[in-house]
Amino acid sequence: MKKVLFGLLGLALATTAFSAHTTPSTQQMVDSMLEATAVGDVVGAGVPFEVRVNVVPKGPELVIVDENNNIYDEMVFDHGNKLAGTQNRSVVEKVAILTRTDGHAFSANKDGEVGKTTYTGKFGVVPNNNYNQDTHVLTLDKLFSNGEDGSAPTLATEFNFISAERNIKATDKEMRTQVQSVIKAGTHADQGTYIGNGTFTAELKVKSIN
Repeated sequence: MKKVLFGLLGLALATTAFSAHTTPSTQQMVDSMLEATAVGDVVGAGVPFEVRVNVVPKGPELVIVDENNNIYDEMVFDHGNKLAGTQNRSVVEKVAILTRTDGHAFSANKDGEVGKTTYTGKFGVVPNNNYNQDTHVLTLDKLFSNGEDGSAPTLATEFNFISAERNIKATDKEMRTQVQSVIKAGTHADQGTYIGNGTFTAELKVKSIN
């Protein structure tokens, strides 16, 4: 009986040893390259994906879109995963374009006939506690878990765009700017997730109607 038990145990251990790494992980940060030690061992990683689209009607309503005419639901500047410590310079860029959903000139009527109204326009950020309008610094707050110390609780980043007021002609169909989120070289960050948010805006002000 003991021989049978030892035999089954040995078979189970052998099976585990030879099959432990034949199926790669489909998750992030699970498999380690230190586990790939024998011929036939397989390690890997995976990330979920989803495909979706939402179609909206056309009209004189204003929207902010990207360079491919996709309407922003939210502008996400994701710097990805960084190693803790002193950071290298990191830049994430977006294009922001103010336009009508029907693509007509800003001064056009509902049928698309161009009018004579001119405007001044500008981009901005709604004031909040995270964003300094004078320095264009957006402060990211670190999300702490239970038991984690409070070191490096914030991360200063630049949020750059063309904020100067500009003239908009009656025939103009869009107003655009490049938007950059920048982590400066030499910035210190500890392990953890840093998040900062706000509302990016665009506005037009009637300058003349003749």
